[in-house]
Amino acid sequence: VTRRTELQTMIAINLKRQNILLALLGLLSVAWILLLSDGSDHYSAAGDLLPRKLLADPGEMSGLEKSAALRSSGSREAYELLAETYDEKKSVIFLIAFGERATSTTYVERTIMSLRRRGEYQGRVLLLTDAPDERYDGLFDANVIIMHPKEEHLKTDFDFPAMTVKRFKTYIIDYVDMVPELDAVEWIYYVDIDILFGAPFRDLIQKLGEENKIQGDNNFSSKLYFFKNSFVDQYVAQSGFMIAQRKTSNTANHCLRLWRSVIDSQLKLEHDQSSLNLISKDIESGKEHRCQLVIMEQGDHISFPHNNRDLDAMAKDSTYTSLIHIKNTSKSTSFGEGVHEKFVSDVLMLSDDEMKNGKLLEKTTFGMSHLS
Repeated sequence: VTRRTELQTMIAINLKRQNILLALLGLLSVAWILLLSDGSDHYSAAGDLLPRKLLADPGEMSGLEKSAALRSSGSREAYELLAETYDEKKSVIFLIAFGERATSTTYVERTIMSLRRRGEYQGRVLLLTDAPDERYDGLFDANVIIMHPKEEHLKTDFDFPAMTVKRFKTYIIDYVDMVPELDAVEWIYYVDIDILFGAPFRDLIQKLGEENKIQGDNNFSSKLYFFKNSFVDQYVAQSGFMIAQRKTSNTANHCLRLWRSVIDSQLKLEHDQSSLNLISKDIESGKEHRCQLVIMEQGDHISFPHNNRDLDAMAKDSTYTSLIHIKNTSKSTSFGEGVHEKFVSDVLMLSDDEMKNGKLLEKTTFGMSHLS
C-alpha cells in the first residue's frame, strides 16, 4: 500500500511539472510572435533578415517574403523558384567587350539600348572591357558599371587568341564581388554583346525559371545554366547566354573555376563550348559531382537570324524572341541591302534622330563568334 501511494505521488508531481513546462512553452511562443510583430527587423543566427510575416498565412505573403522565410528555415528543398522571386535589385547583366574589333563598333550600345527598351530592364549592368575610359564615357546611365580586366586574369598562350576573351566568362562572379554596389546581387546573367533583347527580360527569366525549376540555394552544389546548342552533335551548350547564382558558400564558384581549369589545360581549343563538352562528360561518368550544367531548351526564348527570311519573319508583326543572337560572321553578309538596318532599327525602337547615327545600324563581318 505504501509503495502504491509513493508511485501515485510521483506521478502527480511529474504531471504538475509537465503542465508547468507546457505553460512556459506557451508563454515563450506568445513572446516570439510578439517579437516578430513589433515592427522592427530581426535576424536569424546566420545573419539573414527574417520577414515580419514569417508566421503569417503563406497566402498573405509575397513571393520574396516566402522565399526569405523558407531560406531562414534551412531547408535545402524549400528555396523559392527564381520564377517567383525574380528581383531586378538582386540581378546584374554581365557584358564583355574586348579588342578594337569589338569596341570600335556600337554592339555594346545596341545591347544595352535593347535591354532598356524592349527588355524593360533598368537594373545594373556590368561591362568588362579593355577599351580606354573615354570610349564609353558618358554614353550610359548610372546603372551601367564599367570595369577593366585585371592583368593577372589575362592568359594569352592559346592557339586561338579569342580564347583569351572567352576565358573571362569564368570570372563573372569574381568581378561582381569586386563592386560594393553589387553586394545584394544574387543572380548573374552573362550575355554576348551580339545579342539584342526583343522582349521584357523579366518575362524571360520567369519562363526559364518555371521550365527549368531554377531555384536559389546555399548548399554545396554549383550550377551553370545554358541554352542547348543548335549544333547538338558538336556541342552540349550555347554559351552566349549564361545564368549563375552568386552564393555565400565557398563552392559557389566551383563550376566557373572548373571551366577555367579545363580551358587552361586545352590550349588548342577554338571554342569554349568544347571545354563545356569535356565537363559534361566528366559529370556523366561520375568523375565530377560538384558541378551541374543545366541545359535549357531554346524554345521561343532565343533566335539566330541568318538571312532575309529570318529577319522578315520576326519583323512582320514586330514581335521578337526575348534574345536575338545576330551572328556577326560572314553569314551576316547574306542579309539583303537595307534589310538588316530596318530590322535592327525596329528592334531598337530608334527615333528618326537616332537612325541618323549610321553606326547603330552598321552590319559588320568581324569574328564576334569568338564571344559565343
